[in-house]
Amino acid sequence: MKIQKITIIILTSLIVFLYCSRNIIADDPPDPCPPLAEALDAMQSDSAVTVETVVVEEWEEDSNFYYSFRPKNTDPTVGFIIYPGAYVDPIAYAPPAHTIAAKGYLTVIVKMKNNLAIGETAERASKVLSDYGEIKKWVIGGHSMGGAASCYYAKNFTDNVDGVILWAAYPTEIWRIDDKDLKVISIYGTKNPNLENFEASAEHLPPDTLFVVIEGGNHSQFGWYDASLCPEGMDRTPADITIEEQQNQIIQATTDFLELFNTTTTTTITMICTIEEIYGTEVHKTEQLRYFRDNVLSQTPEGQELIKLYYQWSPVIVNAMEANEEFKQDMKKIIDGIFELITE
Repeated sequence: MKIQKITIIILTSLIVFLYCSRNIIADDPPDPCPPLAEALDAMQSDSAVTVETVVVEEWEEDSNFYYSFRPKNTDPTVGFIIYPGAYVDPIAYAPPAHTIAAKGYLTVIVKMKNNLAIGETAERASKVLSDYGEIKKWVIGGHSMGGAASCYYAKNFTDNVDGVILWAAYPTEIWRIDDKDLKVISIYGTKNPNLENFEASAEHLPPDTLFVVIEGGNHSQFGWYDASLCPEGMDRTPADITIEEQQNQIIQATTDFLELFNTTTTTTITMICTIEEIYGTEVHKTEQLRYFRDNVLSQTPEGQELIKLYYQWSPVIVNAMEANEEFKQDMKKIIDGIFELITE
């Protein structure tokens, strides 16, 4: 039985590879699904996000670049790498990438050779990681074949990434990551074909994987592209909801997941909990501090610098307060003084 199972896996993988690579072998890949106008608009920098095309000389000509979406008003510590779906123009994922970046995450869309994330091309995330040494946590993901390829990368380069985001995607058995120390989220729509494959994929993913099912969402609306102009054979199942509705749910689930890797958020929550412990039921004081930080300090360069210092030193302060009651009371006096200043 074990031999039969291995044989089936090998044959299935070979069929998938031949199907996906038939155009590469013929050196005549089809034109990719074209991006919609909204995707082209999202490629423009604005007050919140800087969009840049980064050229990588060592990659093959015509696919030697990736798109970087960097938030302007913060120094991101979490990065998200997106692998496009098969035969989909990477620009189609610019709208979600732009919105996610605006929420504080470096977001990168990788161009794939012949628009297929297979073979060595699926290892391109390593170059992105090396270009952004300041990023502390990396999450890789993608749509359809791009999502499966992100599992391939996470399986073979586990030390490089901390999480995986699957958009209408799941790993094959040979790319299973259920034994890896990774956080994973799988997002898919009820109008996606072969729904049973998503449910079955749970055994190939870590046991604490999050599953988000979008009611009425389809396969193509994970990107902003014209499915009617995609190569023959690609899914064209219509959705029961608009692309705007589906994208809102995709982005919300994705950013909620990315928030798990945000160390500054963890620090803030810890500090807030400690302040609540100091003041007991006077939770409104915590809200006043948060409001002052977000609506006053963040509006000036000096205030932004103070916020950075706060994030840098708050873990030390929290640990000291937990270990020393006298120091905790001294901190209470300091915070009381701050309240007097901000409430005048």
